[in-house]
Amino acid sequence: MPTDMTLAIDNNELIVIYSQESSIGKQVIGYAKSSEAKVNLINISEAGLTGTQWSEVADMLGASIDELISKNHPDVDNFAKDATLSDDDWIHFIQNNSNAIQKPILIKGTKAIQIETPSEALRFIGVDSAGLEKHPVGDEPEITSNTDDEQQV
Repeated sequence: MPTDMTLAIDNNELIVIYSQESSIGKQVIGYAKSSEAKVNLINISEAGLTGTQWSEVADMLGASIDELISKNHPDVDNFAKDATLSDDDWIHFIQNNSNAIQKPILIKGTKAIQIETPSEALRFIGVDSAGLEKHPVGDEPEITSNTDDEQQV
C-alpha cells in the first residue's frame, strides 16, 4: 500500500491491520485468509500507516487515536497508560511502538472494527464454520442415500 494515500475502500477487499507481536492478530489473519474476500494484510511491525491513514482508521472506528492503543497490555510501554498527548503525538507513538496495537483492525468497505476476541473477527468477516452447510434450526437432517450403492449404517 502506498504510504502517501488514504486507505482504499472496497466491499470486496478485507484490510487487516495488525502487529505481528499480537496473538489475536495472528489468529485473525487465519480467519481472514479463509474468507472469500481479497485480503490486504498490513503488518504495522514492518510497514506502518501514515498519520492520515491512522486518522482515517480512527474515524471509521468512531474512536480517538489513543483508543486504538492497548494501554494496559503488558507489552505496551508504561508511558502510554497515563499519557495525555495530541493525536499527532499518539500517531507518532504508534508508528514507533507497533506493539501498542494489540487488537487488530478489520476494514471491509465502509465498515471497520477493532477486534478484541477472535469470535468477533469471525462475525465481521462472515466466515462459514469449516465450510459446513447451514440448515435452519428444527429442519430434519438428511438421512437418505444420496448415491447409488451407498449403505446407511
